Amino acid sequence: MDDLSHPAQATASSQTTYPRSCIPCNRRKLRCDRKFPCGRCVKGGEQCVFPGPKRAPRQLKRPPIAEVLAQLRQLEQEVQLLRAQAQQPAEAGASPLGHPLEEAAGPLEPGEREGRLVVKEGKSRYVGDAPSAVLGDKIRELQDICDASSSEDELETPETSGLHFASSLGGNWRNHSLRDTYLQPDQMQRLWQVYQDNVAPLLAVLHVPSVEIMVREESENINPDPAREALILAVCFAAIVTIPPDQCMTLVGMDCEKAIQSYQLAVDQALVRANFIKSQNICVLQAAVIFLLCLRWRGDARLVWAASAVVVRVAQGQGIHRDGQSLGLSPFDSEMRRRLWWHICLLDMVCSEEQGTDTQIQPGMFDTRLPHNIDGADLDPSMTELPPEKTGATDITLLIIQCDIISELNWPNRRNGGARDAQSTADQEPLVTTVANRLEGRFLQHLDMNIPIQWVYAMIIRLTLSKLWLYAHYNKMASHESRSGWSQAACDDAFQAAVETIKFTILLHTNESTSQWAWLCKTYKQWHTVAFILAELCNRPITAETDHAWQVVTEIQRQWEQDGSPQSVMLRKPLKRLMQRTASTRAAKMGISPGSSLGTEVKDDDSIGSGLMSFNTNPLPGMDFSQVSLGQGSLPPDAYSLGMAGFGVSGMEWLWEPLL
Repeated sequence: MDDLSHPAQATASSQTTYPRSCIPCNRRKLRCDRKFPCGRCVKGGEQCVFPGPKRAPRQLKRPPIAEVLAQLRQLEQEVQLLRAQAQQPAEAGASPLGHPLEEAAGPLEPGEREGRLVVKEGKSRYVGDAPSAVLGDKIRELQDICDASSSEDELETPETSGLHFASSLGGNWRNHSLRDTYLQPDQMQRLWQVYQDNVAPLLAVLHVPSVEIMVREESENINPDPAREALILAVCFAAIVTIPPDQCMTLVGMDCEKAIQSYQLAVDQALVRANFIKSQNICVLQAAVIFLLCLRWRGDARLVWAASAVVVRVAQGQGIHRDGQSLGLSPFDSEMRRRLWWHICLLDMVCSEEQGTDTQIQPGMFDTRLPHNIDGADLDPSMTELPPEKTGATDITLLIIQCDIISELNWPNRRNGGARDAQSTADQEPLVTTVANRLEGRFLQHLDMNIPIQWVYAMIIRLTLSKLWLYAHYNKMASHESRSGWSQAACDDAFQAAVETIKFTILLHTNESTSQWAWLCKTYKQWHTVAFILAELCNRPITAETDHAWQVVTEIQRQWEQDGSPQSVMLRKPLKRLMQRTASTRAAKMGISPGSSLGTEVKDDDSIGSGLMSFNTNPLPGMDFSQVSLGQGSLPPDAYSLGMAGFGVSGMEWLWEPLL
């Protein structure tokens, strides 16, 4: 053993003191005098052997203490969050909305979920959208959603450049001339003003005062950065989408279609340059959300739907799905993150409805609470506490109501599905009424109907509730084996309600005093309501009522074609075939050729105002609704009225009477 000291060295090293104890003393755990030989070995007759030099200590690869502390704080926050979630059942299942939710049912058994899956020739398509599934069981044309659309839609879908930001892991913005073309100071300022007028009142994703500073600095080329460029380009794209075609040339020097395509490409490339998928910058996520919400109006709905799934994942990566208050963030940051998350929830819902799929966001996967009913202008990054909530309309009121409806009426259906028994389906109508009553007391009765934007809020909410009420109504009708098991009065109520819903939809789309916000209103398509009316027209006799209903659906179909907005791929062809079948059926009943006009064309604006858009909803005594027309620049006073005694009336009257 070369590294040990032997007795032969005793003479030379008898006075040497070793740094370590000898091996025998160390083995016996005894004190050693560290001299050779040590006293204990001499006394005990042991061979005294000392170990060789100690090897150099190893360097431990430990993270810095600051990183360890940060991870410890993160784990503590996660533990607190898990404890809070464990205590939630004792709070009656309180939701992020701040009021109780129904107790969730257990796992769904096979066959209990609503939906349709069709497999044909090696291809499959699942329709999880409950209205499409229910109506598809009764309407022949809607059964073709899966049967024939897969291959045909691929051939007819227009060519697009795709959305590269949703699949790219980063890259350079090679065409630097895009900045010179699309971020000119004067042009940015003009489009920013359009955004504040046309988009901000409907989509409160951004903090307007902060973006105002950002736009000014970008105009002066102060500290340019890819995240800020992406956000400003998304703002410019949103502004262009919302302006009439005749104003586009004045603002950006291009025709409308070219401007939309050019700015869409610019935003897409800017998000790629900002490395969207890996980005931890909330500005980049805000840019993507604004971009997709506005692209729904002029872009490929299928692409927007696919990209929205990536947005959800990026939001989860940034922790937007966790409420900032519980994570110790400032009141301002917490509130802005809430606004962003719930706009993502809204994007996920509307895109899923268009494609007939389940939402990616489900209850229980987030704890971000709804934003407070506070104007964005009243928020400030330096504030230590939020100002008190307002009772009237703010820039976030529409989103709060929409997400309240989603949480109460859409997500419970997805969560519980068919696990709720048949009686629970029958209880869906009272649930819609209960939610509407609560929203009426908290928000709608405080809206000023003399202010156009607040009238738009009320119309959007009423039409959303009417769509859900109709779904609950014809879902209950579909649960009966035949129409004989359902009263004719109930069928007539649903039919009349559907017609009135479409008439108010036309009013919302065409009123001139609110035209600057019509772009968003037109993205909320009443596909299933139109399908229900057409199916009923095939079964009902020719009367003045059915003639009027045919006029209404013909007019809304004409508007869809005239707008030029991309139609839902899933329902475009089935509705077209259903329209053709309805026209042929009506022609046969009238004894005329299918190509005849049937006397239903709307030939001019006067006919629209006096005939098609006269609202007859069995109004309360003393109320005159015969003058509700669309061709004027202002809404009639009756259309602003929101007074109502309650929702305890039959049928659908509670949905439209307050708007008349």
